[in-house]
Amino acid sequence: MTTNKLEIEVKIKVDDLEEIKRKIIKLGFRTIAPYSFEHNILFDTTDERLKKNKLLLRLRKIEDKYIVTFKHPPEQSPDTSQYKIREEKEIVVSDYENIKSIFAGLGFNVFFIYEKYREIFDNGEVKIMMDHTPIGNYIEIEGDVEEIDKTAARLGYSKSDYITDNYMTLFRKKHKTGFMQFSAPLPGRK
Repeated sequence: MTTNKLEIEVKIKVDDLEEIKRKIIKLGFRTIAPYSFEHNILFDTTDERLKKNKLLLRLRKIEDKYIVTFKHPPEQSPDTSQYKIREEKEIVVSDYENIKSIFAGLGFNVFFIYEKYREIFDNGEVKIMMDHTPIGNYIEIEGDVEEIDKTAARLGYSKSDYITDNYMTLFRKKHKTGFMQFSAPLPGRK
């Protein structure tokens, strides 16, 4: 499976994932991906060519599924500065170790590793990703700008709550290490 899309999203820091999940379900969203562990590896060259050009190359492992993602630089305009907007290309691959070897052979090394537990919801207009990470709990709302704003408001948030930083940036604001990992799921989860 290959996808190419323009991704428009915001992150919002949340305190209680169970409470936000109840609100999401009450708004009519359905679960499209159950609570799962993700291991994400970002790749770059030794001179950080991708980072300097605001590009992203990621290999994500979700159980036995492996997804390679390439993200173009974010679009910037005064009207949309509160949203992260970027073209994204994804492909499912079958051999995790070989794709890492291919990246290494092309000069891409592991640049950053982050892990999270994620559950995904959809209502036909908007997707909400609910993330438990070592640096806190977040939701990502993805859709068009108008639907993002409506959904955020219905969940009790406003544009002032929007975050456009990626997890690497958020983690590095708190810590100096290159890894965002943890070993235990939320209590009551497996």
